[in-house]
Amino acid sequence: MTPSRELRVFYSTAYSPPSQPSLQRLELAARLLERRGLGRLQAPQAIGRAALHGLHSEAYLQAFFDGVEPLASSQGLPWSPALRDASLAMLGGQLEGAQHALHSGIAMNLARGFHHAVHARGSGFCALNGLALLAHAMPERRIAVLDCDEHGGNGTEEFAARLDNLYAVSVFGTRFGCYGGTRSWAFPVRVREQGFGSYLQALRQGIEIIAGSRPDLLVYQAGVDCHGDDPKNQAGLSTRELFQRDLFVFKAAGLLQLPVLFLVGGGYQRARRVAQLNLNTIVAAHTALGLSRRSAG
Repeated sequence: MTPSRELRVFYSTAYSPPSQPSLQRLELAARLLERRGLGRLQAPQAIGRAALHGLHSEAYLQAFFDGVEPLASSQGLPWSPALRDASLAMLGGQLEGAQHALHSGIAMNLARGFHHAVHARGSGFCALNGLALLAHAMPERRIAVLDCDEHGGNGTEEFAARLDNLYAVSVFGTRFGCYGGTRSWAFPVRVREQGFGSYLQALRQGIEIIAGSRPDLLVYQAGVDCHGDDPKNQAGLSTRELFQRDLFVFKAAGLLQLPVLFLVGGGYQRARRVAQLNLNTIVAAHTALGLSRRSAG
């Protein structure tokens, strides 16, 4: 597996409709990376309901597609057609990004996380579980998720017990119902109390577990809500430590010759600040894997 010389970034303006302020950071990050020549944007096709059949319950899918409350808003954000369509567009980016990564070695979906959505409902600002979707859509492939969001991936953990080709490792500051289970491993770390070395040790253990699962694809959720200035953080990583985290993961993927699809996950500081932290993750991918930049314009 030879990494691509250029990073393909799956994103469309449908990800960040004007009616959803919490998603505007994705548009900011897209424009920043484009100006700096850090990747080539590609708009994916949104998925349809048929692609989700069997992943989530039919009762929940009907509620989410048709706006039937209270299930439609169970992720914690008021349901709207724009929010539904943004979720479906991001899931399209997951599937197309995974295929590109399997072919070329690396891809990015410039989407927030999906990891709290469970089979029967949404949760934690996650309407549909786009991490589990990859295992659901590609039953012949082993999918390993390394989730480094502030919050543990409880939804992905539930799906790992349902899908025997899905493996989930979470390194987090806030447990959010993630305790480890069938094909799922949980590593709570608080850097302020335990030091960054403890976080790196959790990453090493997680990578060893992933390597042992012999996956076809690594999905890396590079959340930045674990940054020390984020209002929701408990993990307490500095900007430099987040960059070192990302470098560690991308270098490990390179050494293991694992195709990697990465996405940005959570972040609750000001939109421009979160977008810049997301950009640092992209820079780490370039640094670790020797990707090429595009000339501006």
